[in-house]
Amino acid sequence: MGFRHKAQRGFTLLEFAAVLVVSSIVSAVALDRFEFYREQAEITAARQVVAALRTSLQVRSSQLMSSGRDLDLQRLAADNPIKLLAWKPANYLGEYYAPDPKEIGAAGWVFDPRDRTLVYLPKNTESFSFSTSKLLRFKVEFLRTSKKSLALNQVSG
Repeated sequence: MGFRHKAQRGFTLLEFAAVLVVSSIVSAVALDRFEFYREQAEITAARQVVAALRTSLQVRSSQLMSSGRDLDLQRLAADNPIKLLAWKPANYLGEYYAPDPKEIGAAGWVFDPRDRTLVYLPKNTESFSFSTSKLLRFKVEFLRTSKKSLALNQVSG
């Protein structure tokens, strides 16, 4: 009448291995999703800076055109567009001639005075997979469409 049950005292090796495999799979999926959301946040932040630059540029060029300051419009096209913003982006790294992401070593915006282009250096170059370049570029060009009409054109790519 006396059946004695042996008390279990923990996991078997098979149970431990199963828990380890399942937790590894869940961790790998979670890390992949976190990287995706980080890349999406970086792209969204870069687009927000470009939108702020375009708005600031349109406001400033309208002010200059309405006051007849054509020379200042030409200077505006040649200047660093980051100067138009009330606050510089936290990831603005400064001015570099022919910026090389490997040399700079950080992700963010840099202004190239050589060709007067604002360049975004991403953390992961695969997240910005453009056909011509892996870098996001923003450039302001001065166009004279007629004798009395002046325009500033923003080129993104």
